[in-house]
Amino acid sequence: MPLSHSLNVIFGAAAVSGAGVRRDRRRLLVLFLLPTLVMAIVGFAMGGYSSASFEVGLVDRANTSESRALAAALVSNERYQIRDYTNEERLKLAVFRGRMNAGILIPPGWHGDQNLVVYLSSASAGAAIMRAGINTELSRMARGGQPFEIPIRYPAGGHAGVPRLGFAYTAPANLVLFVMVTGFVSALTILQLRESGISRRLLAAPRRTWELLAMLAIAPAQQMIAQAVFMIVAARFFFGIHWGDTVGLVLTTAAVTSLGVAIVLLMGTVFRTRQQATALGPWIAVSIGMLGGCMWPLEVVPPFMKTLARLSPASWAMDAYLGLIFDHATFSEIAPDIAMVFAFAAVIATAGIVRLRPQLSR
Repeated sequence: MPLSHSLNVIFGAAAVSGAGVRRDRRRLLVLFLLPTLVMAIVGFAMGGYSSASFEVGLVDRANTSESRALAAALVSNERYQIRDYTNEERLKLAVFRGRMNAGILIPPGWHGDQNLVVYLSSASAGAAIMRAGINTELSRMARGGQPFEIPIRYPAGGHAGVPRLGFAYTAPANLVLFVMVTGFVSALTILQLRESGISRRLLAAPRRTWELLAMLAIAPAQQMIAQAVFMIVAARFFFGIHWGDTVGLVLTTAAVTSLGVAIVLLMGTVFRTRQQATALGPWIAVSIGMLGGCMWPLEVVPPFMKTLARLSPASWAMDAYLGLIFDHATFSEIAPDIAMVFAFAAVIATAGIVRLRPQLSR
């Protein structure tokens, strides 16, 4: 059978699958709207746009050279955005409601030798970092020169640079998570073929095995690619996320979608019924995502959990995406992480293919 005919069959199956998804509004909701809503809600909970800077309110009742010097130092710090307040109660309310990450009250007659009142929200992910930054500026003023070094250490030996918070963290986290969710749920396709008996007729037809596997993979693959591209574009235009190196972004996303397709091939042989796929699939994906850092930064987990996270392909994908976004890494720097995601996908897909043919023939 000529290759062109095989490709026509595969592309025809892809067109039919795409048309079916476009007609299914509930499917479109799960693929596109739900991930964006989760990205927005969790992103705001983690600090919103504060990954780039912290909002700091300032009430200066001293108006001394020292208080003005402190304000100028905070303004010059690229991590802070300073807003002047004239009322202490309004400042406290802004911190309480989350509009400000911190509030500083400089008392009358302050000359740098007295304590300051600093309001911080205990629910803020950056509260400890804010406190360290303010202490740094005060120590510099007290010494009249270089500030004290106030190192920030994570129990798991994590990242000590720009805080990984807000939309810049939840955008890649939800991309990885929802592609895996789509992979687990898309195992329904294989289950439907088995239950309807169509799989046996396909195997009996004069088709090569790779053609059948391609037809099974093409439908979820195009859904995951569309989902990933949509989330990348939405995060860029609605949340201002800069995804970094284009080559690294494309290959990381290709690795993640390959992982999703591999999950389809394996879980289509593991789940016995469609009810299992829809009920258990999302929970398994969420569990893998939690282990891999899709719910919270791995910097905050105990060391043994950070080690255990290496067993989750999500952790390697997250390392690649976060390296691109926060560290401005090049492709060569994240290539080992991408290779690990592809390796996970290859192992999972191989296991699925080995189990697939005998099950489809039943």
